[in-house]
Amino acid sequence: MTIDAHALRIHAAEVSLDRLNHNRSRLRELSSGELRIVEEVADAVGQAVATCLLDAAESDTSVASALADMYPVGTGTGRG
Repeated sequence: MTIDAHALRIHAAEVSLDRLNHNRSRLRELSSGELRIVEEVADAVGQAVATCLLDAAESDTSVASALADMYPVGTGTGRG
């Protein structure tokens, strides 16, 4: 089974956005420009984690198997 990297990346973006929204009250004193930067950094971190997981899957069959179960290609059942 193959990993749907696109679904993994979409899920990473959703998690980043969810965590930002959860902490929105802590960010309320930021300017709109500062908030945009925080949002961009949060998304970049989520995408870096997704990349790290995909890289790990290339050399670790247990990571590859877990990701393939969670984000299967072509079934429409992967998260995201």
